[in-house]
Amino acid sequence: MRRSGDQLFKILSLIIISLIILGIGSAMSFVSGQQQIIELKIGMPDQIDNFNPLIGTFAAAGFVRGLLYDTLLYVYTNGTYGPWLAESYSIDTQNLTITFKLRPNLKWHDGYPLTSKDVVFTFNLILKSNYSDKLDKWNLRKYISDVYALDDRTVVFKLSQPFAPALFYVSALIPILPEHIWSQVDPTTFKNMDNPIGSGPFKFLRYTPGVSIELVANPDFFLGKPKIDKITIILYKSTDTLMLALQRGDIDAITATTVAPELVPVLIRDPNIRIVILNGSGVLRWIGFNNDKYPFNIREFREAIAYAVDKKALVNTVMLGYAWPATDGWIQPLFGIWYDPNVTYRPQNFTKANEILDSLGFKPGPDGIRVTPNGTRLSFTILTISGVTEFERSAELLAGWLKKIGIDAKVSAQALGTVDQLEGVGDFDIGFMGIGMSITTDVDWYLYERFHSSQAPPIGQYAARNWARYRNPEMDKLLELERTTMDPNARREIVYKIQELIAKDLPVLTLYVKYSMTAYRTDRFVNWNEAEGPTSKISLLQVSPKKPEIITQTQVVTQITTQTQIIGQTATQVVVQTQVVTQTPSAQTVVQTVTAPVSTPAPSISSDVLIAVIVVLVIIIIGLAVYLMRRK
Repeated sequence: MRRSGDQLFKILSLIIISLIILGIGSAMSFVSGQQQIIELKIGMPDQIDNFNPLIGTFAAAGFVRGLLYDTLLYVYTNGTYGPWLAESYSIDTQNLTITFKLRPNLKWHDGYPLTSKDVVFTFNLILKSNYSDKLDKWNLRKYISDVYALDDRTVVFKLSQPFAPALFYVSALIPILPEHIWSQVDPTTFKNMDNPIGSGPFKFLRYTPGVSIELVANPDFFLGKPKIDKITIILYKSTDTLMLALQRGDIDAITATTVAPELVPVLIRDPNIRIVILNGSGVLRWIGFNNDKYPFNIREFREAIAYAVDKKALVNTVMLGYAWPATDGWIQPLFGIWYDPNVTYRPQNFTKANEILDSLGFKPGPDGIRVTPNGTRLSFTILTISGVTEFERSAELLAGWLKKIGIDAKVSAQALGTVDQLEGVGDFDIGFMGIGMSITTDVDWYLYERFHSSQAPPIGQYAARNWARYRNPEMDKLLELERTTMDPNARREIVYKIQELIAKDLPVLTLYVKYSMTAYRTDRFVNWNEAEGPTSKISLLQVSPKKPEIITQTQVVTQITTQTQIIGQTATQVVVQTQVVTQTPSAQTVVQTVTAPVSTPAPSISSDVLIAVIVVLVIIIIGLAVYLMRRK
């Protein structure tokens, strides 16, 4: 009897130990699986100013802000507007209102509901707050009289007068901010670097200055969770190292930059790299003159410099043909109907340049460098961005051309942040600059901020866009008229006049428009959207890991069998060939580990199998218990 009890105890102990081992193994397999995520790596220049959508200016940081925050509508690369935070909208031209209907059940990254109150709050920060003077860079207060909510999902914009670019500014340019966070900060100084909370498809994880920015998929995004779990944006000090990282496979795509022309032949040889030219967009390079400094405040002096520049040489030698000479009127042919075909550019002409300088009384000195009528040498600094090959090469070429007309120009290559600050406060002579241009943006955005006198504060105060400090009453009138003209044809004629005036006055000198070329790898991920751009918000929502392909391999196995056939007196050996077809998955690694490398887990028991095993063991235990009790 005691013996039977001891046997039962031993059996139960073994069963319990087995169950514990099975449970631990299953748990370890589960934890191991949880540690692995699908991670996409994107390379980007290390040009981070802040993650504040209201005051940020750097394009690279703007890419991150675009993934964290959402606008009411989305503008596709063909220029059409589509639903985003707002599922629909209507325009009442008679009552001058635009009404948006938000999607239901929108959420911020921290779980708070996103409602029309947040929309009202965001725009009132710009239009009606103590910060409006600094935040309203577009003078929207002159055209939008009120923003109010009808309910949690309906918001109305009331215009005080016709405003042609209204839909772009209220629905596509300004992202919506969470009131419960931004009502507690100063939006003009808040850098938003620690834990930016938005509503976009990806949530902020961490920012390591000079190293990377990590984002994770937003499970509550209104269009569904992205197919990838994490995006790591790796920051690079130069475009050369960025491109090399793409070649090595350290990153899967690049953004906020364009492919260096000299690398195109190299990249296209790699079957796993695709180069995409984005239609309807380009990157404009130009030099800005400080119109508040002598002699750059003289129109003719600026024109003499324009005649010294060879735009075609910049296109051919610096951009290797992956660009085209920019027209002098600022608006470029890629804008379609908004471009004035009668506005071209001044070809290089040293004779004309010298004639203009002679007429201004700038005579050559003993060393060949011209002097002003008061005896001051024409010696200036060309400010450009370091680490960007095309900027540095272009600046050197410009300095050489200016030397030929008697102007001494020295190149100063500085970090982007330094260049931005110096040009913003007007502490420069000639400054290299760049801007992305696209038909997805209303033409007013490219004109008003750059050339309206209200955007040109005195030297020492930071200017958001009008770094050239250009002030012209005629230009102000044209810009204001362009904004209030609702008829597209009449508005186009005004935009034409604006281009003509810019080409005449030359407050800035456009150089070339480079193709918007980007690149990505095809060996780890699929479903990139090339039309919108491989790293666009639309694309990153649908990019998914590349599944292992089934490769069919045919292996010929020769089997020798001896069959004796008596034909007359001859014995024949017959060789039979058997084809064995096997299918094997190709190796495609897209799984990354969150903390530390994890060894490949052993095959785990599924939950269904584990339950079945437990049930069988319980039955055995009961059976043994009944058997031993009966023997008693």
